Amino acid sequence: MEFTCVLSVGGSLAYYVITKLSDTAYTATLKDGPTKREDLPEVIRLEKGASGWQGEPSHDEVVKGLSYAIETAL
Repeated sequence: MEFTCVLSVGGSLAYYVITKLSDTAYTATLKDGPTKREDLPEVIRLEKGASGWQGEPSHDEVVKGLSYAIETAL
């Protein structure tokens, strides 16, 4: 499964392509939109554990948005 997620982060849009690695692991790759986002991680690995979704590297706002998008897409 692969899909695009558009988030508002810090007042500007961020486009991530989310790719399923396993039932509990995904990667999210930042794609260039109208403006390049230097302030966001280019690739985030997301994994769902007993305590919820964790992202590496950590970015609270982005991980929260991406994990919500994954949950709603399931």
